[in-house]
Parts: sequence; C-alpha cells; structure tokens
Amino acid sequence: MRDGVRLATDVYLPAAGLGPVPTVLIRLPYDKTGRYTFIPQIAEHFAAHGFACVTQDVRGKYRSEGEREPFIREADDGCDTVDWIISQDWSNGAVGTWGDSYYGFTQWALASRHHPAHRAMVPRVTGHRFGDMRPGGGMPTFTLLDWVIDAWAVRELILTGGARHDTLPARSAAHPSLPDGQRLFERFVTVAEDPEAFVAGLFPDGNPAERLTIPALHTGGWFDNLQFWQLDDWHAAQRSPASEHQFLRMWTSDHEDYRWREADEPLVADFGEDADALAEHVPRLLSEAIPFLRHYLGDRHDRWPAATVRYEHARVGVRDAAEWPPRRSEQKTFHLAAGALTDSPATGELSWAHEPADPVPFPIRSEWDQNRTGLPDEASLHAREDVAIFDSPPLDAPLDLVGGIDVSARISAGTERTHVIARLLDVHPGGRATMILANATDCVADGRQPFHVRLGDTAYRLPAGHRLRLALSSSLAGQYPVHPGTDESAWDATTHRPSRQTLHLEHATLTARVDRG
Repeated sequence: MRDGVRLATDVYLPAAGLGPVPTVLIRLPYDKTGRYTFIPQIAEHFAAHGFACVTQDVRGKYRSEGEREPFIREADDGCDTVDWIISQDWSNGAVGTWGDSYYGFTQWALASRHHPAHRAMVPRVTGHRFGDMRPGGGMPTFTLLDWVIDAWAVRELILTGGARHDTLPARSAAHPSLPDGQRLFERFVTVAEDPEAFVAGLFPDGNPAERLTIPALHTGGWFDNLQFWQLDDWHAAQRSPASEHQFLRMWTSDHEDYRWREADEPLVADFGEDADALAEHVPRLLSEAIPFLRHYLGDRHDRWPAATVRYEHARVGVRDAAEWPPRRSEQKTFHLAAGALTDSPATGELSWAHEPADPVPFPIRSEWDQNRTGLPDEASLHAREDVAIFDSPPLDAPLDLVGGIDVSARISAGTERTHVIARLLDVHPGGRATMILANATDCVADGRQPFHVRLGDTAYRLPAGHRLRLALSSSLAGQYPVHPGTDESAWDATTHRPSRQTLHLEHATLTARVDRG
C-alpha cells in the first residue's frame, strides 16, 4: 500500500494460453482462504470462466499487516490494489469487484474514487452505509454492534455471536475481556448516535451511489438485515451517471444466502457445512455475476441484455420487472384499531406495559442466517401484556405484499422519548406467527409528534385463510438496548421504572405496497 503496509493477496489465474484477462477483485476481513466465506471455491469458479481472481485480507486482518480499523482505509487500499493488479502481465487492465456484506462495502469505497480500471461491481447484501449501526434509520442493533466485536476486536473472526445483552445498562454488556472489544463497542455506539458525520467522513464527495459511473449488479434478500442499505443504494444509483447500467436482484434470502421456506419444510442441504451442497451453491451464487462481469469487463459498451429487476416472490416464484417496486403494485393503507388492522380510520387509544426488568426477548437466534434454522413461531410472545397486536381478518384471497411497508402513529409514554419495536408477521390458520419484516425507532413520546418505522421491502404472499399481523412493543432485549422507563440514556441508565405506553389510534397506519393483480 502507499504507506508501505503489505496486504496478503492470492491470485487465481485461468488456464494457460488465454493471454491477459479481466480481473475480479474480492477484499474481505473474514479470511481469504477460510471455509466460512468459501472464497477459494468462488475464486476458482471465476478462474474457470476466464477471469483472474484476486482475493485479499483487508488491513490488519489474518495475514495482512497494519492496524485493524474498520471502514477507514478501504478506499485507499482498494485503489492501491487495483494499481498493482493492472501492472501485472496477466491483467488486461479491466477490474471488476464482487462480494457480500463488508466485502461489498469495500467495493463502494473503491467505487467512490472512480479508478479508471474499475469497470463494474457486484455488491451483495451490503451498502455504502454499512458503518451506520441503525438499519433503515431505526435503532442501533446489537446484531451490528456485536459484529464489530466479532470481526474487528482481534485479527481473526471470533464467530461467537458477540456479547450478551440481557443485563442493564446496555453498555456494560460489551466484551471487555477481548482486546479492543470495549473500545470498538463504545466507538460504534457513538457512531450510531451521529452516523451522518461518520458516513460523510468515509465519503467526503457525497453519496457514492448517486455518483456511480460504472455498471452495478445490486443483489440482496428480503430477510437480510442490511436490505435497507442495499435498496437505498439501488434507488440512488438510478439517479447516477451510470443509471442505464444498474440491475437489481432480490431473493427470499437472509444475509448468509439461505432461502425462506415454509415452516414444515426442512433445510435440504446446508452449504455452510456440507461440501457437496457448497459445490452446488457456488455456481448458483455466481450464475448472473459471471455474465454481467464478462459483458462489462470486455470491450462492449452497450447495456447488458438482462432484466433490470429480478426478484423472488415468496410462495409465487421469480419475477422480472422494469423497476422496483414494480408498476403493477399500489399502496394500500391499513388503519390500526383496537387489536385489528382495518380499512377504516379508528379513534381512541390503546396501551401496553413496559417493564425494563422483564423485557420482550428477541426470538431470533441469529439475524445473519435466520432462514437456516427457519423463522420461529412468535405467537407466544404476543400473549404478553407488553406486546400489542393488530390483526387483519382471515384473508378471503391471497394478499401479495410487493414493495415497501411503513408504520406511522403517535405515542405517549410519560417520558420524553420511548422505543417502538414493530414486527410484521404472517399468521397461519393454526395460529403460528412468523416474521415478514421488522424494525424499530427511538421516538418522541409526547402524543403529538408522529413516529415512523420503516419496516423495509418484501415480495411475499399471504395465502387465503392467513392473517396479516402488526406487533408493537417497547422492548426487544438482545436486539436493542432496553428503554429504562426514565429519561436517562438506555446505554447508561442507573434507574429503571415500569411505564405505560399509549398509542393514539387516530392517524395510526400501516402502509404497504401490494400487487393489484
């Protein structure tokens, strides 16, 4: 690198005799030779299709030199690596990038510098706002704060699921026993309180998606906890100089690429554990990335001849569209009434308890691979006094949710601010309730100023006989810091009090885009 630090880098080359070839660059913090991300198998597959593939441990990780500091040096290091690649005799001077999650962020960092050799990118389950610990502008999640500890507190990935968060205050639940763990936790709690300054420091020229000058194949999942950033970048790229060459792929997958399945449907093959399943998974994973990169890393300048948008609709199948959300979708408003989702506005109030000493538990073992074990039945949680539920009547016909979904209302809590956790669920005829989307907000609790929860986007069919449910609470321990019931910070509170949370039903709505058929 420009400061003399050396980054460990592997080069995979295609069969001899092809001459200079385009390169696919993958820069990641999770071990370029490890089983967890199976990068060797991915690199070999790219090489088998005529690409050179360069994989690299980012600064301070595994075999690479330098200090561990997430996000900060990725733009410089990416540019220096591309400079090195195009100086090699096996390079034809064209570089594309590929990668999930943080190794999607490294692509955005590189793209922000507009290196002339960087010709195309495939960012998956990621976004340029990865460093913002508040998905969709909601609340900072322990899923992401624990990731900082797991991935960056030591040179190698820990994969322990981070710290425990069943104690109060939240800040004390970090990992002081790990080198650098407490510093990282403290730092990114601070980042979560002012994410705009942090993101602006990483991208001083502004939103890199709006300024994108190269083609991109944006790929994400409806059950991915980073889908907000993925879709925000996609929409921003529609306004970029390269807008004609932007493509979106969204599947019914979680962050680790496990697909949604029915409650009684078993996981047939686990590519995370089984070698044969992985051998089948890699070609499927790269099935569109390879023709996309081949098209744009060659001498052609026309548009890749593929659907602009391709998405998987749960219980329906794969669909193509010219835009997202598709033109055939329309907005539908559900009004929140006492225990119900209705077509008509309601009035009055509805309240629930909040007991900081006995918060609602987070039912998901791990957000990263929540489809791997199957989404849990959350119905038992909805019987608690600190959870308010709003159900539609049993559906007479299938309801297709296709697009973004939001909750808006006003709340009073006896404190200046409170937490609202919103979870949208599919309630089966037998009562089983499984999550479709979820998010949370820290909001003003004066009963006058409306709050807003962005639940995210989906393509999901509820069959006839099912019900749509919105569940609201003021806690979800293990995923969010628990509100103390006072005006102290949830991170440092010394006093915790029970409280009543009162939702004002006038103008309380769930808005969703639905397929009009």
